[in-house]
Amino acid sequence: MSDTTAVLPLLHSAVWAAIGTALLSLLPQTAARLFGAGIGLLVIGYSLVQAGYYRIFQRLLWLRDLAYLRDGAAFANSLFSYLSLGFLIGAVGMLLFLVLACLVRPRTHSSRTRALCICFGTLTAASLLSYQTPASTAYDAYSTYQANGLYQTALYDVSAHFLEPMLCHSDAQQGKDRAEVSAYLNAYGSSGATNDMAGTLRGKNVILVLMESADDWTITPDSAPTITRLMQEGIQFTNFYTPLYGSARTFNSEFAMNTGIFSPTDGKLVTAYQDNHFSESLPSRFRANGYTANAFHYNRPSFYSRGVMDPAMGYKQYISYMDYTDNPFSSELYEDSFVLTNPALKEKLLPTDQPFFNFVISRNAHMPYGDGDSVGTYAMQKYPQYANRDSCSEVNYYYAKIHLLDDFFAQLLQELQQRDLLQNTVIIGVTDHYAYTMTNQQRVRELSQVDTDLLLERTPCFIWSTDMQPMTVTKTCNTADLAPTLLNLFGMDSSGYLGHDIFDSTYAGYAIFSDGSWITDRAVYQNGSVVYTFPQQTISQAEITSMNTLTARYLTANNQILSSDYYHR
Repeated sequence: MSDTTAVLPLLHSAVWAAIGTALLSLLPQTAARLFGAGIGLLVIGYSLVQAGYYRIFQRLLWLRDLAYLRDGAAFANSLFSYLSLGFLIGAVGMLLFLVLACLVRPRTHSSRTRALCICFGTLTAASLLSYQTPASTAYDAYSTYQANGLYQTALYDVSAHFLEPMLCHSDAQQGKDRAEVSAYLNAYGSSGATNDMAGTLRGKNVILVLMESADDWTITPDSAPTITRLMQEGIQFTNFYTPLYGSARTFNSEFAMNTGIFSPTDGKLVTAYQDNHFSESLPSRFRANGYTANAFHYNRPSFYSRGVMDPAMGYKQYISYMDYTDNPFSSELYEDSFVLTNPALKEKLLPTDQPFFNFVISRNAHMPYGDGDSVGTYAMQKYPQYANRDSCSEVNYYYAKIHLLDDFFAQLLQELQQRDLLQNTVIIGVTDHYAYTMTNQQRVRELSQVDTDLLLERTPCFIWSTDMQPMTVTKTCNTADLAPTLLNLFGMDSSGYLGHDIFDSTYAGYAIFSDGSWITDRAVYQNGSVVYTFPQQTISQAEITSMNTLTARYLTANNQILSSDYYHR
């Protein structure tokens, strides 16, 4: 962040603080202290949550995102490792300052002072409240903060995401949104054009695996020999990006890879759209073609509301491993391979009596990375060769946990072979996000070997089948592209998606982020300018303008698809 962009939101917030101080001065002593203490606690709490969230995730959140705190409670102990001593001292200092301000508040007698306060507060507030948040920043809380400061961001959040939705939206408005989505998809969406890859995997079974936290640098012949082999033998996408929309990185990616839509960026949670008709989703499309489809994960159905959202997306059932053991804290659940070693689960994952499209959400490589984590301790005990592999202890635990994930793929191949399913099954591996949860982000940058930070979002993605010719795809692509790409490979219509069939020659390839940043094969655009141009590539101002126009329409269309239930037939 430049010095200017760092100072402006603070100045904007200072003006709001002055307004609050002026208005409090109009109240009697006791009332001013009570109101001041109450408002102060709210502001301090909001500030600390945002500051702490930014330290961990380099983002700010909308108020509705606080609902995800329940799901993050399981990792609360590890979160404190991200907060420095200075952060904690600052939090205590803010509280002490509030107490002191309430205690020493002087009595106000002068009517002239009151009049000046009223004038100052009224004029300044009117000026600030009339300021409209630019459309280019309205989809991202941090971008809104940079433009307006903390107080104005909170007011915008409450107004746009709580008050405005309470107003009735007419059928005409919803019809307008659907028409705008159609116009966007006709101009920019997946065309469904026929290409040489169409139908090459038709009729095969599918195991789609969300490879939790498997960053590109973590997949090596040593730490992940099976995954490495599958990538080399199958289709490997070397410039696949997993942009964050909303605040839940993992669920955002699994939602996007299944539906071709990212999580909403309008301040709502994706669960607000659980009654939508996701007829375009992968499980819905495959089930319509005679497949069975279930989702598998170790955690309870309430986690990320998967027990509701996975069936809403089209899966017949969300299956929790915890329902297949007497002890939910048993070490047997530490391995993703439990779904293959448990006979009842294996029968559901790999049925032999009908074609299947099954989704496995792994957990082995999830944060944190240290001996305070039971899975990490288990992984290091099983694979002690990683104990001193890197100077950064987090990296060592990371490699050990990745090897557990690799064990799942090795076991999967073995079980498919034994059940005579290997020749007719496609395995797809997709990561949800890069290693953003490592506290040592400097080491992540070194291991990722990227030229600018946005390129850290590149993650592994591959498609493998026994009869597939090895292929490396270098085109820039993203999570929303996976659904139309798979539909094309399986001989189904891939038109009408926000994302694109990656094999469509008319698709240039790009990754668009919720803050308006983007990556193409030519350049990386962030914070209003091109921050990196790829070797031997150039990009003109006209191309930058065109891509910015596409980006704005893309972000709007993503939200409109959800809010208008666009795919409801």
